[in-house]
Amino acid sequence: MKAAALLLSIAALPLPAAAVTCERSAAARPPLVVELYTSEGCSSCPPADRWLSTLKGREDVLPLAFHVGYWDRLGWVDRFATQATTARQYALARALGASNVYTPQVVVQGRDWRRFHTAVRLLAEQPQDARDAALKALAPAGD
Repeated sequence: MKAAALLLSIAALPLPAAAVTCERSAAARPPLVVELYTSEGCSSCPPADRWLSTLKGREDVLPLAFHVGYWDRLGWVDRFATQATTARQYALARALGASNVYTPQVVVQGRDWRRFHTAVRLLAEQPQDARDAALKALAPAGD
């Protein structure tokens, strides 16, 4: 009986307020999205494919490869190409106001980059708030 009374008296004691903290965490900045439009039937694509593979595993870059099928008609069918990825590149060209599509095409943060090696290196060095300005400064229209 004494044990039950002791337990009830302990349970009735006010508990000290625990310190409550709210924390959030996120990456220092979101990664650069680098899209490569490529094809197994494109003789210029293997160097771009190799370059894109060097970006794998980096936290500051999200490398994406999209195989397109419009070169299939030349006889070398790209086994990785899908209608969806080919349509994606055509839709991107329309959105960018481009009159054609090509491979290898590199798109960084939604902008066409013909000098992609330089673009990715320079943009990765920029703080988050300076990336938009860097994109505008580095890429003249149509480049």
